[in-house]
Amino acid sequence: MFIHNPGNKNAGYTVIELLAVVTILVAVTGIISALITQTLRGTSRTNITNRIAQAGNYASTVISNEIISAEDIVAIDGDAVADCTGDPSPTGNSIEILVSQEQGTILYECASDTISSNSASLFDTSRVRVDSSDPNACYFTCRQQNNDPYTPPIVEFGFTLTQKSPDALFENRDSAPFKTSVLMRNYTPN
Repeated sequence: MFIHNPGNKNAGYTVIELLAVVTILVAVTGIISALITQTLRGTSRTNITNRIAQAGNYASTVISNEIISAEDIVAIDGDAVADCTGDPSPTGNSIEILVSQEQGTILYECASDTISSNSASLFDTSRVRVDSSDPNACYFTCRQQNNDPYTPPIVEFGFTLTQKSPDALFENRDSAPFKTSVLMRNYTPN
């Protein structure tokens, strides 16, 4: 319902009032778009972090389970290993373990930005890769307690995974180190 006020000859808005309303709307829109952008970037970063964590945890679990049940270490970095009592401990970018006499050996190696098990990658290399900027980013080593060749060896391995695309935006880059030690439970010294 319209109420007529005979004393008011201007029934519209002034330019200043319109500019004030437009300024407020622009400011609110800017704040809302900034919040949405930051939320989307955070979601993207979370997805990348989860992808790296899943790939690293899977690779660590597969390698750990095979080493735990293995009978012996055949070679590290292509060099035959009689035992792990040497100083320094045998270390390299690959390890070959004897799973059992029936199953044979498995070779785990860091090569071409991945960790492979008998030449098959342990994770999706189209999204995640081993960080090749650090030469120590992927390694295998073994040692035996008290330098006793009859004690089960402890195999330590570590690697750093990162986002596959190196040219991604800074907020979309992430990497995570993975490191663990595993005692060979079925070790049978030669």
